[in-house]
Amino acid sequence: MKMSLHAVGRSQDILPFLALGAKIHEVEKASEADEAVKAAGKEAGALIILSEEFASAAEQAQGKLVFLSPGAQGSKKIAVERIREQVARSVGVDLIAKAGRKGRKDE
Repeated sequence: MKMSLHAVGRSQDILPFLALGAKIHEVEKASEADEAVKAAGKEAGALIILSEEFASAAEQAQGKLVFLSPGAQGSKKIAVERIREQVARSVGVDLIAKAGRKGRKDE
């Protein structure tokens, strides 16, 4: 199966993904991000890199794999929180929170 890489977000956040051969979808509003993700999700084997700013558009991905990328303004920690929720739902325990509470002995 052929894979296709898509990057959705503001131009300054997604242009570096051109070097990876990504199809670029420049957006300025959440509604535009929704449409771009929906269109990218129609392709078989699509992998979508989505700016964290437009994380809500991930719901439009139609079951495709979506990675959230921090924007030029820095990370909003949305990606970590999303992974945390998924792990907790899958395992039944919030492993990420438990790992954060463990102190390192060499400190």
